[in-house]
Amino acid sequence: MKNRIAILVVVFLATTMVNAQIGSKKFKDQLNFTPDQIATLQTKRMALNLDLDKNQQEAIFNLKKEQAMTRQAMRKAMLEQKLNGTSPTSEEIFQLKSNRLDRMQQHKIAMKKILTEEQFTKWENLRKKKPLANRGCNSHQTGQQKFKRQS
Repeated sequence: MKNRIAILVVVFLATTMVNAQIGSKKFKDQLNFTPDQIATLQTKRMALNLDLDKNQQEAIFNLKKEQAMTRQAMRKAMLEQKLNGTSPTSEEIFQLKSNRLDRMQQHKIAMKKILTEEQFTKWENLRKKKPLANRGCNSHQTGQQKFKRQS
């Protein structure tokens, strides 16, 4: 009886470890997508959710491609900085965060121009439903929002 329980525990642990490795491999494969591939996937997902017409799909594809190229360049710069063993100063971190917020504002304005009012409202609601952890927020920020009082 003890042997069976021990075998079940070992099998369970091995299965869990294999699944965790497969999940991280999928994520690493996504990092190797080209900006065109990323933009295509995101545009198709939005077309399904928001019923976009052909012109809207083209405009969103261009917007998403530009975003993907910017993210790829920033990722490359951060990787080089990490390999050099340097860390950003507080001023550089402030500038990065400020630039990110500026890009987010520009993206929202561009989406408002592309989408109809109904589509834009639906797009914003979909973004709000997304877990904060998937949008680049750290646990400290999500914890703060958890305890905010609702007005």
